[in-house]
Amino acid sequence: MADSKLSELTSATSLTGSETLYVVQSSASKKVTVDTLFANAGNVTLKGNIQIESNVQSLAAAGIINLNLPVTHLTSSASDGVINIPTGVAGQIKILTMISDGGGSYTLYGNMAASANVTFNQVGDTATLLYTNNKWHMIGGTADILYPAP
Repeated sequence: MADSKLSELTSATSLTGSETLYVVQSSASKKVTVDTLFANAGNVTLKGNIQIESNVQSLAAAGIINLNLPVTHLTSSASDGVINIPTGVAGQIKILTMISDGGGSYTLYGNMAASANVTFNQVGDTATLLYTNNKWHMIGGTADILYPAP
């Protein structure tokens, strides 16, 4: 393997973080783990478009939000439905958007800040949620956020 060209190696399709990468630093050959590389990647500046994972969850009935995918598309039926969002991890962002309106609405329940509920009534209603301080907070969007009476 030591005599193989880089272009001839098999591509890695997923990483655990413990893999070793080859780097040249100050004209010296060194190694670094994937975990170390990304641990030092704070304050990253991204230029151009930022693309979110192209796989999305599609919900066409009441159900539970999948936190393994960053985006959930909602399609309402003729009647109203309830969707639930599980506990996230600190710093997690989740985006929900209603893409088709069959006449009903969706109300999002879960571990929301201030015991709020979020209602999606029409195509284009969106909610961007951030999980922090052990709660989901709506940080943007056009969906209606409802707070319980005091």
